[in-house]
Formats: sequence, C-alpha cells, structure tokens
Amino acid sequence: MSLKTSLKTLRIHLPYIQNSFIHTYDNGRIEGINNKIKVLSKVAYGYRNFYNFKKRMMIHFKYKSIETNSSKKMHKNTI
Repeated sequence: MSLKTSLKTLRIHLPYIQNSFIHTYDNGRIEGINNKIKVLSKVAYGYRNFYNFKKRMMIHFKYKSIETNSSKKMHKNTI
C-alpha cells in the first residue's frame, strides 16, 4: 500500500523533479536569510520597537536601509 502511494507521489511530482536536474536555480540563499532572521528574532527578544530590530537585521546583513519620512517620524515618536 505505501509503495503505491510513493509511486503515485513520484508520478505527480515528476516534472518538478526533472526541472530540478535541468535548471540549476534553487532557493537556498533565501532560506538561509530567512533562517538568520528567525535566529535574530529569537536572540533579539526585548527590542523596544521594530525600528531597532530592523536596524539590527540591516547591520547583520550589511545592507544600507532606506529611511522614509514615515519611519523617521515613527522613530522620533518612540524616543
């Protein structure tokens, strides 16, 4: 019974499996970034606001944040 289920699943997903051999693209990099954000959110428990948490993520990934007027106003209101 379980062998039939396994074969049925393989038949359904066969085109996707074939594409994985043909194309070399994967989402490993994005999965790694998501994992780092999850770990940071666990470690960063206790940040007073999202602005500080976002800054910590930007520092970790070495990105420059683009501040909008609304985020500047939000930051001034929390100080």
